[in-house]
Amino acid sequence: MYKKLIAIGIGSVFVSIGINVFILPLQLVTGGITGISLIINYLLGYKVGVMIFCLNLPIYLLALGFNRSYFLNAIYGMVLSAVMIDLLFPLHGMFHLPIILSACLGGVFNGIGTGIMLRQHASQGGVDLFSLILAKWLSLNPGIIILVIDASIIISGILLLQNDTAIYSLFIVVCSGIVTSLITSFKRIIVYV
Repeated sequence: MYKKLIAIGIGSVFVSIGINVFILPLQLVTGGITGISLIINYLLGYKVGVMIFCLNLPIYLLALGFNRSYFLNAIYGMVLSAVMIDLLFPLHGMFHLPIILSACLGGVFNGIGTGIMLRQHASQGGVDLFSLILAKWLSLNPGIIILVIDASIIISGILLLQNDTAIYSLFIVVCSGIVTSLITSFKRIIVYV
């Protein structure tokens, strides 16, 4: 049980670093509830973590009947991610990298964190939860489902924000989706010596 909680915590830290170090400083957008929260932050100034919590709460309340054990892990992952994103905000702008590199690294960090949490049957937000439910019903990889939904949110962000850098957000979604997919499909290997 403690290993699972620690793994979810590590996943949350990866996501928070990806958001605060690479994505937020350049006003890029991710997918999912986090992407919607980033768009709201850029347009209205609300804290990203607070918006993640507020937008996810109704989704998690609806998901309570899905699987109580999963629900508890998922709510822990979502709350911890929301808190960590706001707590690690001082990392904002820590590095000044080319935008394409920031977008890719933001996607990789987000994908690692998301993948770690999904392997523990937890998530950082409503789209992850939705993808796990769909993956179970349709026998699809959750990383691919997240990729499709996230791309839709990115396109909305590009249209709403109307800035030149928003197109780089597509790199975040692709990198995040690929890394999440790799981590969630990785099988444990046992080597006997």
